Amino acid sequence: MAQIIANKKPLAEQPLKIGQPLGAALAFLGTDKAMPLMHAAQGCSAFAKVFLIQHFHEPIPMQSTAMDPISTVMGSEDNLFQAFTNLCQQHHPKVIGLLTSGLTEAQGSDIKAAVKRFQQEQPKYKNTAIIPVNTPDFYGSLENGYAAAVEAMIENLVPDKAPSSVRRKRINILVSHMLTPGDIELLKSYVEAFGLTPVVIPDLSLSLDGHLTEQDFNALSQGGTTVEQIKTLGQGLATIVVGRSLERAAAMLAQRTHIQTETFAHLHTLEQTDRLISLLSELSGRKVPATLARSRGQLCDALIDTHPQLGGKKAALAMEADHLTAFSALFETVNITSSVIIAPCNQPQLVSLPVAQVQIGDLQDLQEQAAQENVDLLLSNSHAGAIAKKMAIPLLRIGIPVHDQFGCFAKSYIGYAGIRNTLFELANLLRHEVHSIPVYHSQFKQDLAQISVIGR
Repeated sequence: MAQIIANKKPLAEQPLKIGQPLGAALAFLGTDKAMPLMHAAQGCSAFAKVFLIQHFHEPIPMQSTAMDPISTVMGSEDNLFQAFTNLCQQHHPKVIGLLTSGLTEAQGSDIKAAVKRFQQEQPKYKNTAIIPVNTPDFYGSLENGYAAAVEAMIENLVPDKAPSSVRRKRINILVSHMLTPGDIELLKSYVEAFGLTPVVIPDLSLSLDGHLTEQDFNALSQGGTTVEQIKTLGQGLATIVVGRSLERAAAMLAQRTHIQTETFAHLHTLEQTDRLISLLSELSGRKVPATLARSRGQLCDALIDTHPQLGGKKAALAMEADHLTAFSALFETVNITSSVIIAPCNQPQLVSLPVAQVQIGDLQDLQEQAAQENVDLLLSNSHAGAIAKKMAIPLLRIGIPVHDQFGCFAKSYIGYAGIRNTLFELANLLRHEVHSIPVYHSQFKQDLAQISVIGR
């Protein structure tokens, strides 16, 4: 059990934490024809939008109620109603994800009551689901906001009654923020390999996977899980949950659907991937396909090949709790010591990490503790790039934002193929930037020129 060290600093000089509104917006972007609406000043939504654009290199649909000093003091319900009306009239979204900010939370705005009042006064917009989510950015982090949005989707869209029919091949999958679009795509391919149909909530692999569409521009999210699919989750055969942060959402869905639910803290190790494949085989009644068996063998070979380069190394990690859970477990299996663990805020799953202590802090703490522990490797987002350069330590970029490299959102870190690629990337970082292997010269080497002279 890890000891949690509280953050006692009055401010963060090099912030690690990303606010809840951005996490909630990310979850809604995995829903088809959705519009995240931030109940805040324009600058708040612009900041989150820039982060996501830099990370995905894609246009990000997001709007703001544009609160000003007058509406902040006198009340902002008129701003909300005007925003709802404009969005419904101009863009016809299937979902509006209404997110609060520190400003509206401090004001005491009751967004749930406001949404209910608008729906009563404007029944002509009933085809647009408006889902309110409280996401104060002075509490929690991206992980909390993402989980809160998933919970709100279940609460507002999934009926609290037994379904009239069951689809024996449908598998519901709740995915944490730590899964990239590439991860989700790989996970869906595993499910489909057993003849099952995956429904992922939220599905970023259909909306933020870097694809071109026939339309030049669309003001709403393009792709993702549809509202109809979410409403019929109760018809699924089973629910698979990936990520400890979604345990509450999983419990809510299980209570409403009454179907089998299996929870995975992560899919970043051979053991957890084996468990997933066994579950899919059991649910489908099929044997494991030969392609997956071969992929497993490739991972086992990679574990052997990279062990001399990875074993005995020390790493410093600064990420959200779900990411820390996943990568500390992976490092434990390949004999990398997680010497430094920095979390942006306290989360329940942190105490179960296989480390001595977890520091709640920022990137300054990462730099100081990494120097003390003399680590070989850093794991964090792009904001740790300057630290890695200053300390001459390789950085594996994980999380949001990654703005100094292309294609990180398309990488896969889970499953047999994803773990294998991660091991290769880690080994290459350590080999080329820290411990390059010198050219081998045999002690029996002879100079051919001298031999030819002697022969004459």
